[in-house]
Amino acid sequence: MKATGTKAKTKVPGERIMWVCLAGCLAAALAAPLFGDDPKAVAIPGAAAVSIAVGIAWLRKKQTQ
Repeated sequence: MKATGTKAKTKVPGERIMWVCLAGCLAAALAAPLFGDDPKAVAIPGAAAVSIAVGIAWLRKKQTQ
């Protein structure tokens, strides 16, 4: 099925893998406290998730310019 509408226009090459990585980082950040890990085990994947989200937004903005 082919995507239609404005959502298809906002996709950038490789965006799907970026979303998968972002989800993995969030899962790691949320699961770390369950295993009694130190705060770095939450902060590092959390920061990576934020960085990936900013990267996706930047690529989308750059694509529309």
